[in-house]
Amino acid sequence: MKKLPNIKLLAIALAGVLASCSTSPETTRIPVSSTMGPDKSLTSQVFNEVNSYRNAKGAGTLKRHPGLDRLAQQHSEYLLKNRGKFDIYGKNVSHMGFEGRTLAARQAYKINSLAENVASASNASSKHLVDLWASSEGHNHNMKSDWNCTGIGIAVDTDGMVFATQLFGSAASSSHMEMTNRFNRL
Repeated sequence: MKKLPNIKLLAIALAGVLASCSTSPETTRIPVSSTMGPDKSLTSQVFNEVNSYRNAKGAGTLKRHPGLDRLAQQHSEYLLKNRGKFDIYGKNVSHMGFEGRTLAARQAYKINSLAENVASASNASSKHLVDLWASSEGHNHNMKSDWNCTGIGIAVDTDGMVFATQLFGSAASSSHMEMTNRFNRL
């Protein structure tokens, strides 16, 4: 009776070895993206526009956080690469993966809380993006809330469609942000 389990194990192991020796199926490579890449000037303009908006509403000035910038940029690129695959309230945007970005911000950057604004628009200026967020109750709340740092990511498709993500966070302390900035320069 003890031989039967050994035979089963041998059969499973042999099947695994044979499977690893098989040729891989033929695949077709499809271009992933036709992006023009991140638009750093628009990113800076959105940052300045949001801070102007916040100051006009009595909220404090945000500081850029390079880690949040990376998370926001990754999400904007995700939105562009998956363009047309989701449609929320007539908008080609999604907060998909926000929980993962929140966890990454907590663990890597000691961000206590996080909020996210997303937008897409054709040939959008920084003012247009901020106006879109200001006209949405939830996004407007995020822009005016008590945050101390932000990250912005912009991806622009070849037809001029802009995908923007802004993350708002509360860092544990400014000294931690300085340490994070130093670490990110290495």
